[in-house]
Amino acid sequence: MFNPSNETHFSVQIQGLQHDFQVLGFTGTEAISTPYQFSIELVSETPDFDLGQLLHRQVFLAFDPAGNGIHGQVYQVSQGDSGKRLHRYAMVLVPHVAYLQHSSDQRIFQNLTVEQIISQVLEAHGILGTAYRFDLGPTVYPKRVYCVQYDETDLHFIQRLCEEEGIHYHFEHSPDGHLMVFADDQTFFRKLEKPTPYQQDSGMVADEPVIKSFALRMEARTQRTTRRDYNFEKPRLLLEADESPLNNGAEPDLEDYAYPAGVYDRDRCRHLSQRALERHRADYALVEGRGDDPQLCSGYFLRLSDHPRSEWNDLWLLTSLVHEGKQPQVLEEHITSDTTANAEDFHQGYRNRFTATPWDVFFRPSRIHMKPKVLGNQTAVVTGPAGEEIHCDEYGRVKVQFHWDRLGQGNDKSSCWLRLSSTWAGKRYGSVVIPRIGMEVLVSFFEGDPDQPIISGCLYHKRHNTAYVLPANKTRSSFKTLSSPGGGGFNELRIEDKKGEEQIFIHAARDWDQHIKHDQNITVGNERHDAVTANSYSEFKAQEQITIDLARKVEAKASDHLSVSQTQHIKAGTALLTRAGREVHLYAGDKVVAEAAIELTAKAGGSFLKLDPSGISMVGPTIRINAGGKPGKGSGIYVLGAEIPGLADVVAAGAILNSRKANALQAVPAPVKALIEEEEEEEELEQRNITLRVGVFFDGTGNNRSNSEQAANCRAQDVNLTDMGEDIQAFCEEHGFDSKGNPPDDSYGNDVSNIARLYKLYPDDVSNFISGKDIAYLSVYIEGIGTSSGEDDSIYAQGTGQGEQGVLARVEQAPEEILRGVRQISELNSDIKINKIIFDLFGFSRGAAAARHFANEIAKGHHSVLSKGIPSEMAVFSRTFDWGEKANVSINYIGLFDTVAAIVDPLAGDFSGHNKINTGVNLYLAPRIASRIVQLVAKDEYRYNFSLNSAGAADIVLPGAHSDLGGGYLPNATERVLLSKPQRSLVSQHTPITAAPSYLYAQETMVELEDRFRPYKLPLQVHAWEVQAERFAKGDRFKGRYVYAAPSSERHVSSDLALVYFRIMRELAVQNRVPFNEVDQGDPTLVLPTELEAISGKLTAYALGQATVSNLTSEEIALLYQRYIHMSANWNAAKGWNNSSLDVVFINRPADNYKRVVYKNE
Repeated sequence: MFNPSNETHFSVQIQGLQHDFQVLGFTGTEAISTPYQFSIELVSETPDFDLGQLLHRQVFLAFDPAGNGIHGQVYQVSQGDSGKRLHRYAMVLVPHVAYLQHSSDQRIFQNLTVEQIISQVLEAHGILGTAYRFDLGPTVYPKRVYCVQYDETDLHFIQRLCEEEGIHYHFEHSPDGHLMVFADDQTFFRKLEKPTPYQQDSGMVADEPVIKSFALRMEARTQRTTRRDYNFEKPRLLLEADESPLNNGAEPDLEDYAYPAGVYDRDRCRHLSQRALERHRADYALVEGRGDDPQLCSGYFLRLSDHPRSEWNDLWLLTSLVHEGKQPQVLEEHITSDTTANAEDFHQGYRNRFTATPWDVFFRPSRIHMKPKVLGNQTAVVTGPAGEEIHCDEYGRVKVQFHWDRLGQGNDKSSCWLRLSSTWAGKRYGSVVIPRIGMEVLVSFFEGDPDQPIISGCLYHKRHNTAYVLPANKTRSSFKTLSSPGGGGFNELRIEDKKGEEQIFIHAARDWDQHIKHDQNITVGNERHDAVTANSYSEFKAQEQITIDLARKVEAKASDHLSVSQTQHIKAGTALLTRAGREVHLYAGDKVVAEAAIELTAKAGGSFLKLDPSGISMVGPTIRINAGGKPGKGSGIYVLGAEIPGLADVVAAGAILNSRKANALQAVPAPVKALIEEEEEEEELEQRNITLRVGVFFDGTGNNRSNSEQAANCRAQDVNLTDMGEDIQAFCEEHGFDSKGNPPDDSYGNDVSNIARLYKLYPDDVSNFISGKDIAYLSVYIEGIGTSSGEDDSIYAQGTGQGEQGVLARVEQAPEEILRGVRQISELNSDIKINKIIFDLFGFSRGAAAARHFANEIAKGHHSVLSKGIPSEMAVFSRTFDWGEKANVSINYIGLFDTVAAIVDPLAGDFSGHNKINTGVNLYLAPRIASRIVQLVAKDEYRYNFSLNSAGAADIVLPGAHSDLGGGYLPNATERVLLSKPQRSLVSQHTPITAAPSYLYAQETMVELEDRFRPYKLPLQVHAWEVQAERFAKGDRFKGRYVYAAPSSERHVSSDLALVYFRIMRELAVQNRVPFNEVDQGDPTLVLPTELEAISGKLTAYALGQATVSNLTSEEIALLYQRYIHMSANWNAAKGWNNSSLDVVFINRPADNYKRVVYKNE
């Protein structure tokens, strides 16, 4: 045994093993977020330890008698040279978690936090909750919906997750074990028990452990981190966040930009961006030191003392250490101390080298363990719940079972939802084919990320064969489905390209609906065969023309019913032959004329009457003239009315939208005795004729009531989107609102117009029973040009007034909306018949143009869009209702706000809305087209693109710009406008911006504009900005910049003037029998400011004809200009393109000399 008189400092304790090991020396490395490793040299007098028994045992290596040391498991053990008495052994100690580098897996974790995932991995290896701890700060780590360990070891996986989140780990050691501590904040690092003094290394042995070297270096690091991502559920939400350190002074802008960030919301993006910045800067200030204090351990704060630089006597986080210890006295008893004067020539004792960072610099582990990428594609099988054949979510996503997934159960929990690649995917259009459960699919991965799979196609395999045997049918292309659930039927489109057998085959397992909005042309080169098992229904709302070159053969095996509302003409080239088995009965309400050029014969039995050029021949056993008797009686006509066919489905394939049940809007198959007038009279008595008052409200370009109301919360005063709920925040950001609620330049950024306000005042009976009344009301709102509720605006329609959201399209939409309302009224009131319709029409801007065109459509009678869209033959109308009769259809009132048609038709060579061409739109209002026409005209509208379409004597000119009359401006908005076209000049880098020629020119222009804008009392100033010049001639060393400048103004403007004109239009309409309800005085959005009440009274009296002039005082006029009348004519370019030299982008530019062009009512 060893001589106990020779003192040793290092020792090992091996759990569950008696031994006589002595530590000869050791080296070890440890660092935060890295498994440590210590190599120990041992000697023993025992020559034959069972090395297998040593492997994996728990060992504590003590650095000193005070208990400082490390605990680990024997990862490697070996036996070396043997002497006469002592035998050398070596072992390597690591933490238990280091073993996980030898275990790899491919598996899926779902809806778990990182903490839960790591816990599962650790505990699967026997590292239970007593061997690790999570000390996480206030940060809430979201559950990962889908997290894949793919082609990586368990240790790599754990370290990767920690690095992605900015979570670090370190170890706490004791003789009984080591505890793995996961943390994310500096406060979870412990302090060492006692301070360690600094003592410069002099080669002398100190009396106590000291720090012998302590050197600080600072190094350039990333100054800004930006993270961006995309969330398909919020496609317009910009998921981007950037972080930079506070007080970074004049340091260079060094940015780390990364996409994708792997986030789905803004908060998460900001969090990861902040963690990335902290990671980059974790070691920008780094200490490298040496010492001999055995208490030092990574993940602890070193308390430095006695350093001559006093501010360094502080806490320093130990981030890594290299330990080294030697005690050769276990071999040679006479060696008791280090006898070497050179400290680098280390022979005995303990020493360490370390790195450390300031205590207040967050430690984040470096991104060393990157996520493995999936190279190429994989295949998988679509899964879902038991009993289902198709399992998808609202986006058409499905779940799959990967072939490598050993834990998946092949059900709806097997994976995340996988999006499906489609050949076409637009807003409510495109192609959708959902892979079904059991299908094999081809899976790709965004950016090679195993956490982001996407299905790119489907694959046939041995058990899922093609619809037709290959290669026998290699010329056949098909799309064939299978009825679900249960199968048994299919739909198919098949194309055969085999020469001489070409065919297109369509099979519908049940219904086949076709919807063609215009023409259908069919040409058959040979024969056509139609076989219908049950009934066939056809309805032609205009003419039916059929030409047959050869014979026509029709066989009705039961009865044949033909009902002709007016006259029937039959022409036979040779003969018209009719044969009835029992009876031919002809009846005419007035007369029957039978005419023949040569002979007319009536024959019954053996008697006959013949008329020919020679005379009249009557032959019979007895001929009676005025001899009494009675005429023969026919059976009468019994005609079955044709049933109106069901409409082709335009929503859900296979469903019948209009079932063939009797209702007020559909013809009912019932026998009608044409000769029994009493029954017809009884039927009429059961119905009640009413008058329908219809108010149609055409909103202006860029105005949409629904969009404005939905976005009201986004633009509330003092709004901060970051404080809103996530759904509201996402809606606002999706529709262009910034974090402070500043609105976009579209229908979501506008307030409701006066058209929308008036629409809400018009009575509506779509949900009411109207028993006992002879009048019903219907209010119809038509969305503004270029807008659709809940959808993006159409730039094309707003720019041209054409397209699917253009003026003519809105006119065609009106009958559809009216028909929808009529149906609703009729369903609740089946006893009514509409005998008369009275229209009240309202419109603003291009909506006013639509209202005028619609008025002319009403005047067309039978040829109008109303007659085509709502046929008078519908059962809801009385028998006498006729679209062409003024007694049945009339226009009471047309109320317009500032008509601006501005139709642009590039295909016809018309590229400007400034002119009066307005292709296809009829703006002329004839004097008697309505009982009263009123147009409120904006006196202060001067824009080039807003030429007025006058209504002649109906015009009432009132102060304000276009939308001051029609509404839509936001309340109390800040108006920032350029008052002239921006000018540009090129200057050097050193020229002050105020010395640029463009700036000086803007100053001169500002003086010239002062007179024009004096009524507004605008605070004029020059607005200037600069852009670095990019291109110069080769060899030109001149570096310059472009300075743009223009006079500008900024002020707060209220939208409340529109409320005055809302009231004026209502009063004018009520005077002319429009049934508007009263204005809700309790609605805060409709309350007039006190200072406008007197002005409103004077303008109302003027508009109503009670005063010849407005009688506004100079103070009242000044008030309107300074606080209420917007400067609609300005030089703000569309989409912020103020640097452009093209006039066309300045859509609000003023007309020449600020004089609006007015086109006559024609």
